[in-house]
Amino acid sequence: MERRQPKRKAWHIVLEIGLSVLFFGVCMLAWLYFRPTVLKTVFADALPSAVPTQDPFETPNAVAFAAYEDERILFAEGTPIPTPVPTPTPSPEPTPVPTKNPASGDTLYAGDRAPIVIDVAIRLMQLDYLDFEQPTDEYTEGTATAIRAFQLRNGLEVSGACDPETYERLNGEDALSYALVRGFTGEAVALVKERLIELGYLPDADTSDIYGEATENAVLQFRKRNRLPADVTVDNETFEALFDENSVGWFFTLGDRSDEILQYQKLLFEKGYLCGLPDREFGKLTKAAVIRFQSENGLVTDGYLARSTMQLLDAGDGVSFRFRKGVEGDDVKYIQTRLYQLHYLNKSQTTGYYGDKTEAAVRAFQKRNKLTQSGEADPETIGKLFDGSAIANPTATPTPKPTKTPKPKVTATPKPTKTPKATKTPKPTAQPTPRPDGSTPEPTDTPKVTETPKITDAPKVTETPAGDTGGSGSTISYGDGVEAFISIAESKLGCPYVSGAKGPDRFDCSGFVYWCLNQAGVKQSYMTSKGWTTCKKYLRLTDRGALKRGDVLVFSGTGSGKGHVGIYLGGGKMIDASSSAGKVRITDSVLTGSYWKQHFLMAYRIWD
Repeated sequence: MERRQPKRKAWHIVLEIGLSVLFFGVCMLAWLYFRPTVLKTVFADALPSAVPTQDPFETPNAVAFAAYEDERILFAEGTPIPTPVPTPTPSPEPTPVPTKNPASGDTLYAGDRAPIVIDVAIRLMQLDYLDFEQPTDEYTEGTATAIRAFQLRNGLEVSGACDPETYERLNGEDALSYALVRGFTGEAVALVKERLIELGYLPDADTSDIYGEATENAVLQFRKRNRLPADVTVDNETFEALFDENSVGWFFTLGDRSDEILQYQKLLFEKGYLCGLPDREFGKLTKAAVIRFQSENGLVTDGYLARSTMQLLDAGDGVSFRFRKGVEGDDVKYIQTRLYQLHYLNKSQTTGYYGDKTEAAVRAFQKRNKLTQSGEADPETIGKLFDGSAIANPTATPTPKPTKTPKPKVTATPKPTKTPKATKTPKPTAQPTPRPDGSTPEPTDTPKVTETPKITDAPKVTETPAGDTGGSGSTISYGDGVEAFISIAESKLGCPYVSGAKGPDRFDCSGFVYWCLNQAGVKQSYMTSKGWTTCKKYLRLTDRGALKRGDVLVFSGTGSGKGHVGIYLGGGKMIDASSSAGKVRITDSVLTGSYWKQHFLMAYRIWD
């Protein structure tokens, strides 16, 4: 008979499940409570005699043990416990410091850095207060100096800081560009006054660096005679005109005649610069001789018998000259024309360039006239060449005689010789001299001066002779050549930038190149950065890839803005007197920087 299982009631099932859960929970609680003791008992043999109160992880030779919830692993017996590496506390992100902006009410001071400084520098360049060079975001002392000049020029409080008022005026349409005006002082003023003295617009005694009433009057006269707008300020256009070789001075001009002109013609002839005989007249040949003398002796090549030119001739310190192969000009053509007249050259060979044929002709002339056969037209050769006793070349092809005897022609009665016109009365010899109150009398319509008082004292020299330091301090001999040129330049690193300064310890960009060249033995007259763009004395390069160490680099500005010049060191580096940096520095981005690439005009190779 089949045995039937009694049916389980539902509440029995529920009770069994509840008791099971309760039992399982009690076991888990017991495990968690007694876990450290159990583990220590299990691993008792592996543990050394530990101090009860010491944590096992603090015992150097303890065997590690860990629970699964910490994800620690057990190590073999004797394994040292590594010191736990603490989790680094993340440093808080620095709160960005807001950059200054004068447009927002801030004021920029020397040493500040901000993107807006680049815009300030570019605007100062456009207004001629800074040379055109690569701007940076640093508000340098050079930038502060430019701001001071801007503030003085525009009637603002002179502080050198770019405050909101200065910034607003700087970017306004009525902002006045750089110009020297009454009240300015410094080396830029001194440079302008030296040039005005050189051109005869100021008396020699005015050697201060103050731009006063007398300077204003002299500038006004210079502007009138050089066809510039009438004004008493020296803006960039006037500054460039002052140092241009075509500037009009208040000295001897073409057509003037005097015994003093004869005196300096003789000196120029003795030095080998005058290619004709002295004749008391300031003609084209005399002007050409003056220009050559100035160029060879590091003076401004304007062709005037001005103060420093006469002083150097009087002292006998100028470099001698000989017409030789490679020289060219109207005076060379004059020599060639005389050689043609004496049958040593053909008419087609009077080109104005002293080449092989001219050299051979001069040598032939010297041989026939019993002179040293050098092929160079030295003073002795020129003197003989233009003398009436010069021996012509007899080997010239004679004019063929006619085959028939021409019938004699009736000679016309000669006309009476005209009576020569009377020589005009010489104009007053004294040049306009400023009055005691500093004003300069109005000149007549382009007056000509026939006599210039001879300088008997030793006035201040406008141009620094080569080899001189240009100021205080002893002369240092660096030798000559490219490496000497570079050494001289690098010796001035850190010297301050001062507008118009030409050394020895303060420079602007063109004054720095001028000073270094003359110290290296190159007779170079002072030229502005713009003047370098038309230089014809050296080999000109326009390919940046052809640059060599020692080349003079020339960069452009915009409009009438100042350009920039520096000296190439090689490897993309340039040393220059930087107006924005405020000192002589080295920059290494000449070949890589987009700014220099865009503004590069040319370079000049001084040494082969």
